[in-house]
Amino acid sequence: MNNMIKRCLWAALALAALAADSALTYRLATARSVRTASATASVREPADALQSFRLEREQLRAREEAQLNEIIYSDGSGELAGQARQRLMDMLDRAEAENMLEGVLRARGFDDAVVTVGERSANVLLRREAPLNQRETAVILELVMRETGLTGGSVKIIPVK
Repeated sequence: MNNMIKRCLWAALALAALAADSALTYRLATARSVRTASATASVREPADALQSFRLEREQLRAREEAQLNEIIYSDGSGELAGQARQRLMDMLDRAEAENMLEGVLRARGFDDAVVTVGERSANVLLRREAPLNQRETAVILELVMRETGLTGGSVKIIPVK
């Protein structure tokens, strides 16, 4: 019975992480820049959708990491702890790839970019006033494909104004 509870907890954690990632991606893709004019607010909200997405992504990762560490330390060397360790390593690998891709994009002249890397897809969100030309699109696509091992059809490039 104890293993059944642990498996249910693991499944619930995985579903929650997937739902949160999907919600963040959807919110960013549909959000418009929101500026707050309140100078008296004690907590400043990010000035735009990309900044908000970065903040939410980091908060989500911190929560997921804490949950996984709790499973790892409570289960010790059990099967659930092993799955949690693997999930944590996968999450850290994705975060490293996202940071590297964002840094390379900045170096290539795309100053405001957010990259999300999933198991089977990647999204590149770029602040752009003008549409990307074919050369820029090809450079971004080739970079993401090379660094993630994904195919071109699994990579979305989304301009954000």
